Amino acid sequence: MADKPEAAAATLSGSRNRNSIPLVPQDAARGASTAGQPLIPTRIIDAPTQRLYAAACWVALLAWRLYDWVRLVEDGSNTESFWLFLKWAAIDFVFIFGLPEMRIPWLEFSRPFAIANFFVHLFLNMMLMFNIGLPWQTWLVGFLKVFYDRELAISEHNVKLSSILYNHSLIMGRQVINILPEGSAALNPDGTPFCIGGDRKTVAVPLFFNATIPIEVELVRMDLDSGQHEILKLSRSQLREIERRSKRQTPDDSQAVIQFDYPVKKPGAYRLGKVLDEYKLEVQRDYPPTFVVSCPQARVASSPSADRCLGELSDLVLLVEGTPPLKIEYSRTINNKDRSFHFQSLQPEGFTSPILGHMTTLAVANNDDISWARSQQVRVGLNESMHTGGHWQYSVDAVHDAFGNVVKYPSPADDPEMKPKPKHLVQNFVVKERPRVSVQGCDLRNPLKVAKGNSKELPVVFEIAGRTPDDTSHSLTWQFSPIDTLTKSGDHGEDVTVMSYQAKNARDRPKISAPGLYTLKSVASGTCEGDVQEPSSCLLLNPLEPKLTIRAEEIPDTCAGNSIGLRVDMDLIGTPPFIVEYDITSNGATRTERVRVPGVRYQLELIPHTSGDHTYKFHHIQDTVYMSQELTGPEYVLEQNVKPAASAFIQHSSGKPSACLEEEIEIDVMLLGEAPFTLEWEIVHDGKRKQQKATGIQETTYKIKTAPMTQGGEHTVALTSVQDKRGCRNFLQDEFKVTVRRQRPRASFGLIDNKQKAVVVESANVKLPVRLSGEGPWKVSYRLVGDESKTVEKLIRNNNDHIVVTSRGTYELVDVYDNQCHGSVDPKTSKFEVDWFPRPELSLVPAESISERDGVFIKRDVCEGDMDGFEVSLKGSPPYHVEYQLTHKPANGPGLINKREFDAALGKALIQMETAKAGTYKYIFSSLADNLYNSDKKFRPLVLEQTVNAKPSVSFNKPGQSFKYCASEEAAEDKIPLTLVGVPPFALEVEIKHQSGSSPEIYRISSINSKSYSLQIPKKHLKLGTQQVRIREIRDARGCRSKLDVGGPSVQVQLYEAPSIYPLETRTDYCVGERISFTLSGTPPFEVWYTFDGAERKAKSPTTNFRRIAETPGEFKITTLSDKASECRASVGLSRNIHPLPAVKISKGKNSRVDIHEGGEVEILFEFWGTPPFEFTYTRSTNERKGQKSQVLETRHDVSYEHSKVIRASQEGTYEVVAIKDKFCAFSSQPFATKEKNQKLLQY
Repeated sequence: MADKPEAAAATLSGSRNRNSIPLVPQDAARGASTAGQPLIPTRIIDAPTQRLYAAACWVALLAWRLYDWVRLVEDGSNTESFWLFLKWAAIDFVFIFGLPEMRIPWLEFSRPFAIANFFVHLFLNMMLMFNIGLPWQTWLVGFLKVFYDRELAISEHNVKLSSILYNHSLIMGRQVINILPEGSAALNPDGTPFCIGGDRKTVAVPLFFNATIPIEVELVRMDLDSGQHEILKLSRSQLREIERRSKRQTPDDSQAVIQFDYPVKKPGAYRLGKVLDEYKLEVQRDYPPTFVVSCPQARVASSPSADRCLGELSDLVLLVEGTPPLKIEYSRTINNKDRSFHFQSLQPEGFTSPILGHMTTLAVANNDDISWARSQQVRVGLNESMHTGGHWQYSVDAVHDAFGNVVKYPSPADDPEMKPKPKHLVQNFVVKERPRVSVQGCDLRNPLKVAKGNSKELPVVFEIAGRTPDDTSHSLTWQFSPIDTLTKSGDHGEDVTVMSYQAKNARDRPKISAPGLYTLKSVASGTCEGDVQEPSSCLLLNPLEPKLTIRAEEIPDTCAGNSIGLRVDMDLIGTPPFIVEYDITSNGATRTERVRVPGVRYQLELIPHTSGDHTYKFHHIQDTVYMSQELTGPEYVLEQNVKPAASAFIQHSSGKPSACLEEEIEIDVMLLGEAPFTLEWEIVHDGKRKQQKATGIQETTYKIKTAPMTQGGEHTVALTSVQDKRGCRNFLQDEFKVTVRRQRPRASFGLIDNKQKAVVVESANVKLPVRLSGEGPWKVSYRLVGDESKTVEKLIRNNNDHIVVTSRGTYELVDVYDNQCHGSVDPKTSKFEVDWFPRPELSLVPAESISERDGVFIKRDVCEGDMDGFEVSLKGSPPYHVEYQLTHKPANGPGLINKREFDAALGKALIQMETAKAGTYKYIFSSLADNLYNSDKKFRPLVLEQTVNAKPSVSFNKPGQSFKYCASEEAAEDKIPLTLVGVPPFALEVEIKHQSGSSPEIYRISSINSKSYSLQIPKKHLKLGTQQVRIREIRDARGCRSKLDVGGPSVQVQLYEAPSIYPLETRTDYCVGERISFTLSGTPPFEVWYTFDGAERKAKSPTTNFRRIAETPGEFKITTLSDKASECRASVGLSRNIHPLPAVKISKGKNSRVDIHEGGEVEILFEFWGTPPFEFTYTRSTNERKGQKSQVLETRHDVSYEHSKVIRASQEGTYEVVAIKDKFCAFSSQPFATKEKNQKLLQY
């Protein structure tokens, strides 16, 4: 029932002025309708209780505030004043402005009241936290001391100072340190290569954690392009996953190795930055960075055209991208015949990589310049002569980068179900055969004869080797010279016209009609230029139209002299044979006769069988070219009103049917009748007649001898008349036809790939194409320029033949004969050059580290394990195949011979040298082949030698032994004997690690001239106590260095300070019954020499405490002190007394346990009560284990001038304070008579 009045009070207070004191509510129903309820409903906590809680909170905050103020006043330090002021300002702000929001009845302050209240508290905080002095500050502190006389102890409990003087609570707490097994973290320790690209968007880089569970892992990513560093942290979920795996894998074994795959999406160099375990200690991590690079890739640069002609170059470029040096594997298929190739050591010009150079692996890891690992593109040109027609295919099969990443592109040939390779990995070519053309059925001896105005096909024969393609369209180009512009030799003159024709198929030929010389110059089918073979010229003539001239005379009777008929002499012009048609009209009857005239002259005897008038009318004539031509005119009409005579005929058996140009023709003529004779004849050529006559011939035979024939063609020698002694002149019609060649035989070299030059493999047979015109067979003479004394003759039977040669040089055609005539050689095409492809050459790229001696190259010596290499320069026709022999001759033991080989696509190749073992290495390059030549037996081997020097070594003569040193100078001190192996002088790097776990100190010795050395470490490099000494690195005179393992042999060096004695009390006065106590620094037992009352005495102390009860007054003075361990004797002059007991707490007075890793440190907090300075002694004992008794391992003495001291400890054990002394008094928790075993003094 209490909820209703309280609700009413809340509504009533909300309706009144909030600055006035609220009245007690009277009407709950009326108030509920005008204001909100408290944040915490009153049915849960009633309003008075809520007000009580609010007041209790304010009082608690005030007590906390006064506690901070008192602590600040007692500490006397102002370093925390500002932060305490901010702290309480924030707390007051939250409390003062948050309280009205709770809507607790009677505590709903208005906003102005809350602001004023906050500033009052702010002023109070400033006065207290900045310790501003006020008159009432002293009595306020005293007043608080009445109620609070306690201080905080190590056990985190406040105790009264008065109780410490009479109980053992003066020394409280202990610190237990447990050394955990050594943990480590490694990123990709196996050095597995990774790459990102293509379908591989993410890679999992393995992280290994040994004997540790991390709570924070940082990775450092170095960008390959910019070199910038990026810090990557494992997320909480990833860290939890590592912890789950550790628990799942080895729930009871913390020594297990946990693997976690870290996803990487960006290329870069990754290394571990910081790894903290569950104790927030850094975990060991010392591995080189892991490179995640872009995956290598390759593609074929697109070619403008996929069509090639036989003999052309492939002109193909492979684009290889990745971290150089790269390697690419590709295959070439010719008409389904496959062959694989590969190129290695692909890298840009001037590129250097530390993993292939002279840097060690450690240097690569510490080198900030990682630009060499970025992806680069290398162009590989493939220029192969496509010597086989058909389908060619180049295909990329695989690509490798410098880290060993491999990207393979499988072929459908390996798996028929696989899809074809992408277009950018394949380049297909269609290699077409080149066409050939020649002229058949027409040459200079057999020209084409066409009637004027008519045309005829040029007799061109088109063919392509191999299978005839579906498309035989081609283009022809020829030269044309009109007939009247030809030279005397029948060649083209100055007036030359170039013509062309686009043929649709192989049977499509151009038509020609103009008279002249046609010579084929080129043929092309598609994009392929062809070859023009002999005969390539054709002469077209328009013969003269047939014409007839007749002369008639009567045929007299030999006896009576009467006419018996007509003798008609017919002179014809045209192309024989002729057909002449004439009509005979006799006695009114007409009939038609025709006579075939085989030549240009003919005598027709018209002897009629009947008497009377006879009329002969010649009306038509035709020859081989022209059809029937009409003859008109009275001269073609003869009328007949019609005796043995002299005659002559040609002896055809003595003449030749053909003759050479500019050759004389001789014809034998038989004469009948009575001498002397007069013979007349004429020479007919090209429609022209030349009359000649010979008189006074006394013999019955006569030889007609013509002038040299300067014009080619058909020449007719016709006998016209003969006259004997009787003076009767008789007509003759015997004739002799001689064909005079229009051209002399010619010889010239043809073309190979449109050049009169051939480059072939050395000593290979070369067929030099020879083009001949004339009548075969031909006898061709040629010679090698420079060896004119030796001329070679060869009989050739075809127009297009070849001469086989094997030597290189320039071959020249000297002379040519065909089967009848002596010919000429075209001076422009009379020479053909034959050269050899150069044999491949191999040489070393010059470098400062390479020198030559007696024909052997010497590489600068390197040390065992260093990375080294050299470059070879290759000349020839790539790709190259190199074989070499690697011999290794160690200093001791048998040698080793290893044969190796590699392929190279470029002019340079990098060879990694073997340096894993010491000895002399010899690289003998014994074989070199390229695309054209196999290995030459005459190849001169190239030899490179390199000496790999062994790493020096050093060892302790007495490993594990302990050596003692005194902090003060001694005449004879121990030296550490060493044995060194290598070439002196040596340089050593010695690591000195103190047992306190501080950072190791490095001591370097620059020059040691012998192989045995006694090491004496300067004391400035040593600290009091035990330190481990090991050799980190040795370097000899050859510059070779060797780093020794961290866990290698070592020795212990103990530096002792002369034993000393410290009083636990600093006063000279003492109380009766109190003991005089001292703390001894050193290793017990001790020997103490002291004087008392003027008498010198000697005492032994088995522990670090030396105590004596003051029985009588006097002066107690200690003079000398020595201990067992150091054997150092120290002079002492001390006289002290002890007063009020001080107190000390370690680890807040609690038994604290901390687990650390080897090399880690723990801060041990000592809190003191008393008057500084404080001197205290603490021990390190073995940790308590079940069934084993704890033993004291060492005792340590320290001094503090403050009320607290932090000491760093790194060794396992239980740390406890056994004695404490302030300025006047001392207290010890152990009886001085107790003697612990295995005690030693830990000096500092």
